[in-house]
Amino acid sequence: MAKSNGHTGFFSSPWLTLARIAFTGIFFFWLYWIGISTKDLDDKINAASDRYTAIDTLQIEYKSEIQEWKDLLLRSNSRDTLNQNWLRFDTQHRNVATMAQDIIAKNDVRSINQKMTGFIDAHKANYNQYKSSVSILIKNKYFPGPADSAVKGIDRPLLDTLKSANDDMRDEKIRTNDSLIAQARNRIEQSLFALGFIGLLAIWMPKH
Repeated sequence: MAKSNGHTGFFSSPWLTLARIAFTGIFFFWLYWIGISTKDLDDKINAASDRYTAIDTLQIEYKSEIQEWKDLLLRSNSRDTLNQNWLRFDTQHRNVATMAQDIIAKNDVRSINQKMTGFIDAHKANYNQYKSSVSILIKNKYFPGPADSAVKGIDRPLLDTLKSANDDMRDEKIRTNDSLIAQARNRIEQSLFALGFIGLLAIWMPKH
């Protein structure tokens, strides 16, 4: 009776070749998936960083608005220069208001939105006070003292509100980054387990 010279069934030569090709494909697919998971984590962290630094940027822009007002008081000595300086101040004010609204639209943390809503309301109220102060400046023939006294200190509560909202935003950033990193770690661990399993199959698979 003739003896069989090779494996039969699944581990016969054609099936073995197909299995090796399949396992090789799966191996490289998992490597690709690990790379995608890592890139996805980077993208999400970068996106979160942009969103969570928005209040930092707003603080800078609001301080620029305050400086525009100070420049208006110091540099306005006629109706023409006043109009020019007011236009710069008004443009910066609108820019700050738009940025604040955008932060609320892109944020879902209640405490931050409440503080930003308070900032927007106070910012609008301050604008009306600044307009009234312009009348005082004109009445005093562009001497800045009385106009400055009329609005002195009204910007401080808004700066404090932005600082508090920014502290909340930084806490939220830490929580979000920790969550994203945990998700990515879980994906990578699953991928490494799958790669290890494929490696064991490659080791124990018949060589002939």
